[in-house]
Amino acid sequence: MPTPQDPVPVARPDGAALVRGRLMQHSLQSLLDRVRGSREVLPHLAALELSLGRGGSAVIDDIPAHWLAKICSQLSSLPLPQDDPPLHDLLSRLMDRLEAQRPATNYRSNFSGQHGLEVGEASHSDFAAAAAEQATTLPSDLL
Repeated sequence: MPTPQDPVPVARPDGAALVRGRLMQHSLQSLLDRVRGSREVLPHLAALELSLGRGGSAVIDDIPAHWLAKICSQLSSLPLPQDDPPLHDLLSRLMDRLEAQRPATNYRSNFSGQHGLEVGEASHSDFAAAAAEQATTLPSDLL
């Protein structure tokens, strides 16, 4: 079973992906070098750093789902320099991949009643009274 210290398995990258990945690796390496012990504290980022050098930016697509959120969290927790496009590109690609894995949210109404949702008008005093009643009412299980 792989550990976070193991590099992500990679396929043979094309030239552009390899160059892009090495730029990302160099930026990530510089970021991690700023703090002594960061690779031990952030092992998922350390594994990504090694993988980017070996397989280029294509390794981002091969990161196991259970590591992806951890890598995004670790990278987002670090102070990213504004003048480092490869590092921001890396974070953007990771976040895009993480977002793509989330299930789509269905916002359609699921009212099954015959009439659906009925909307009516109320006066300001009725609204204020209902809000005050709700604020002072406790659920019975909390009493």
